[in-house]
Amino acid sequence: MNIGSYFRLEGVLLAGAVGLYVQARDGALWDIGKLKDVGHLLQTNVMVEGIRTGAEAIAVNWIEAINPIHQAINGIGL
Repeated sequence: MNIGSYFRLEGVLLAGAVGLYVQARDGALWDIGKLKDVGHLLQTNVMVEGIRTGAEAIAVNWIEAINPIHQAINGIGL
C-alpha cells in the first residue's frame, strides 16, 4: 500500500507516551496520532480506516470497536 492510499487496519488500541497506536495481528505497531473521546476503546479490538501517512502511520477517518475475527468464527461453531 502506498502512502496517500486509503487503508483499513484491525488490531488492539494502545496508548503510547505521545499518542495512540494500533497493534496489528502481525505485531506491527501503527501510529494513529491523537484522537479525542476514544479512551473507552483502549485495550480493545478496533477497526481503523484512514489515509496512510507513513511507513506505519495512519491519519484516522473512522475507528470502531469490533469482535476479533477468530472469536466471531468460533462463536458460529467453525
